[in-house]
Amino acid sequence: MGADPAVSPDAPGGVEVVFGAGAVRGLDTLVDSAGARRVLVVATEGGLRRAGFGHWLGSPRHHLFSGFRPNPALDDVLAGCALRDRVEPDLVVGLGGGSAMDVAKMVRALPADPAAARACLGAGADPLPVAGDLVLVPTTSGTGSEVTQFATVFDGERKFSFDHPSAAATRSVVDPELAATCPAEVTTSCAMDALCHAVESLWARRSVAGSRADALRALDALTGPLGDGVKDTSPAVRERLARAAIDAGRAINVTRTTAAHAFAYRLTSHYGVPHGVACLLNLQWLFAYNTERYGSHCEDDRGPAHVRAQLDAVAAAFGRDVADVPAGLGELLTQSGWSPRLSDYGLSERELPDYVAAGLGSTARAANNPVRLDESLVLRALRAVR
Repeated sequence: MGADPAVSPDAPGGVEVVFGAGAVRGLDTLVDSAGARRVLVVATEGGLRRAGFGHWLGSPRHHLFSGFRPNPALDDVLAGCALRDRVEPDLVVGLGGGSAMDVAKMVRALPADPAAARACLGAGADPLPVAGDLVLVPTTSGTGSEVTQFATVFDGERKFSFDHPSAAATRSVVDPELAATCPAEVTTSCAMDALCHAVESLWARRSVAGSRADALRALDALTGPLGDGVKDTSPAVRERLARAAIDAGRAINVTRTTAAHAFAYRLTSHYGVPHGVACLLNLQWLFAYNTERYGSHCEDDRGPAHVRAQLDAVAAAFGRDVADVPAGLGELLTQSGWSPRLSDYGLSERELPDYVAAGLGSTARAANNPVRLDESLVLRALRAVR
């Protein structure tokens, strides 16, 4: 069995996290202590008010950018970059869900010129020197964006991942109380996203011992609340979900995600399925696929036994046999009010080949899967959950 791969030397050493109930109440003090004269805030007005920062809306020191959508488009980001160039901030604050934090990361570092921004996203060109520090404040628990060095953006039909140390926050303020106002379906979808992060990072080809420890800690924390459909929204459960999101985020910051995410993007962009739900829908067939073919189609240099050990670890966290895990994932969807069948979201048999092509076309994520993805076999596996 081969040795674990080394962590990339340019990976950030770790985001400083301020964690705890009420932690967000120290955000004004944090901004003041940074000596920031001009603060660019990426958030919605409603999000700022709910978090207790409505007073920023009338402040000449704080400049709000709220012109972004869920699953942000490049045009949204470029509009924020143009505002950044006018404001010249000393500090960027991203407050909200994964989309707000992802936009804040890119607004901090991407050029406002469309061609130059696309070069950074697609051709590996260096981004700008960062515009001051970056503080991220998640109001949901699941994306892990507060501790990762990458962000997702769509340019038309094409998805890009901005993956660079300049996308890592200087500091994150994680206050589980902020998730108290989340609708139940948002809380559940975010928890599903964190669960998929944990499973995918555990078996990812880029995993190392430390990332697997983070992933297992997240997985153990998530299986209980998700098994109840996240019906318990007590402070203790909100804290548990927030910690799990951080652990899973730290894991994928080392490993990146795999094929469940690769196939989820089209399900979200074309069929409107919430991201975490889309990931879990695809994790069902992918777990079965990896279980059936880790011996014959193994791509991990550490060998089939290593891959099997990760599958066993996931099964142990769920208290199931490996063969029963896909059914258990389907039960999580059903218990939370979502169908486990892809056809119920509008994906037809006729559209399956294009769906497979789009998933396999997300090459970085698909190639990080420990088991080789054969187009015809993937199509067969998807039919089993359609």
